Amino acid sequence: MKIRLLVLSILAALLLGLGGAWVRLPGAFELHVLDIGQGDALLLRTPDGVNILVDGGPGQAVLEELGAVLSPFDKRLNLVVLTHPHEDHVAGLVPVLERFEVDRVLLSAPEYNNEAYRALMAFIAEEKIEYSFARADEDFEFGELNLDVLYPFEPSTGEEMANVNNASPVIKVTWRDTKILLMGDAEMEVEEELLEAGVDLRADILKAGHHGSRNSSTLEFLEVVEAELMLISCGLGNDYGHPHAESLQKAEDLEMEVLRTDLDGRISLEFGGNYSWLRVIFAPRLRSFSSSRS
Repeated sequence: MKIRLLVLSILAALLLGLGGAWVRLPGAFELHVLDIGQGDALLLRTPDGVNILVDGGPGQAVLEELGAVLSPFDKRLNLVVLTHPHEDHVAGLVPVLERFEVDRVLLSAPEYNNEAYRALMAFIAEEKIEYSFARADEDFEFGELNLDVLYPFEPSTGEEMANVNNASPVIKVTWRDTKILLMGDAEMEVEEELLEAGVDLRADILKAGHHGSRNSSTLEFLEVVEAELMLISCGLGNDYGHPHAESLQKAEDLEMEVLRTDLDGRISLEFGGNYSWLRVIFAPRLRSFSSSRS
């Protein structure tokens, strides 16, 4: 009996020492905004083992972050999304693809000269990884998880764009009754197009466009989305001043809670978990979210 208690104690200590981040809670869907500095990287994780990575950040910090939220034995990504080929979104994806088994890549591919982006496309071609270009008439379903691409209305393949941020796919993630709107680095011009087209933008959670820049998250857009929670990915003390005070003020005026990686570190949310005591003990970083609308 004493030996058994000792073994259990050691196992519990190991889990707690790891922060329990990679413990998969029964029935829970997870969203992790990874703490990768000034850039974007976000992981969606379903209870039946589906992993979706959106962007890879500016360097290899994404590998450490994925190691913190995924089991050491979990080396498969069902879908990798590159919102656009700026360095702070694409640079971390090549090392990710080198270390993980990737089923498919979803791209936004305007004409853009970037070494990391060229390396990514070369690796995809060499390894014969299936890929496609984002367009609004294509959705992705993984059991109860649905990714609805709302924008671009037409693929941006090979186009020259004055503002590459606006190539970003806008994706509505639906898990049961919870809706999450992912904006990439899309700015106010994309928001206006979506509003004019009458697209259903309502969501419980908004991953703010362009790291909380003043060039995104217009008041009209936020009023239509009606999110309860705004998530912002940005680096501490970054040179751009992200998130801008204007965006934070609008969120405050609309009574939206704001979580940001520069102040809060990795943002980890779980939805629909059945065993809250497991989360408290083994995954203390996971915060439970339930919409007040449901």
